Formats: sequence, C-alpha cells, structure tokens
Amino acid sequence: MNPHALRLTQRMGYRWASDCRGTHPFVPVWNGEIVDCPQLPTTLPTLDELIGTDDITADNVHLHLLRITAQTAAGANNRDHVFTLHAELEGLKLGDTLERLLTGWREQGYELVSLGRLRDALDPALLPRHDMVRGEIPGRAGSLMLQGEEFLATWKEAA
Repeated sequence: MNPHALRLTQRMGYRWASDCRGTHPFVPVWNGEIVDCPQLPTTLPTLDELIGTDDITADNVHLHLLRITAQTAAGANNRDHVFTLHAELEGLKLGDTLERLLTGWREQGYELVSLGRLRDALDPALLPRHDMVRGEIPGRAGSLMLQGEEFLATWKEAA
C-alpha cells in the first residue's frame, strides 16, 4: 500500500478497503489528506506471524488467537475482529487449524460475516479519522501500513 493506491480507492469509489493493521474501522488520513474510503483494518495477527514465536506451533496457534478474541468477546470493549488468512496456508496446509478457529469463534459468540456486511453496519460519517503510517509488527517481515493516531486528536481534546 502506498499513498497513490490509497487515493485510488477513493477515486474508484470503493466502499471500503482493508489495507492495514489496526484496532477498529476508521477513515484514513495520509499526510493531512482525508481519503474517503473507510478502512476495515486487520485486527488479529496472522498464523504465519505467530507460529514459531513464544512456543506457538501449528498445533496450538488457534488457542493463542482464541485467547485474544475471548478477552474482547467477554469484555466491555466488545468489538468486531478482522482476520486475514492466506489460501495457501489456512486454506490448505493449516485447514484443520482454520476449522478449529472458526468453531472456537462461533462458541465465543462471534458471527462470521463478510467485510461488506461489516461495512454496511457502519456510518462512515461517524467513523474516527486516523493517520495511516508505515511500520513494522512482530513476526512480519518488512513494513506495512498501520492505523496511526486519531487525526487532530489533541485539537479535539482541547476544544
């Protein structure tokens, strides 16, 4: 992702994009420019980022993710999650793991829906605006786009 591609989502009339990591849906801002295409960021780590860290293996990675989502399913800050999967990993090599995740999320009370349905439940006019920034995350090679600080949050607090 880069600023040109980000702007293109707006110009082409995309209803949403999911081009970054973050915590909740937002309207992206790039160098002070609002991009009118809501971001539905990936909120959970991918399996390949987790396997091989902190004694996490292909056999127990689903338990780690289910612990993360159990905290928000039961907590006051209950929220939607976006999970990115790779067809060649979760769809093939780790298909059993994906099945355990889907079963676990249903048992936690999550409803599995498309990003389109998640977007339809949002009012873009009410979404916060956040900077899009480049950064790194543990387990992932290279940099990627991240949900940054809320745009002009310090100004909003002072008002």
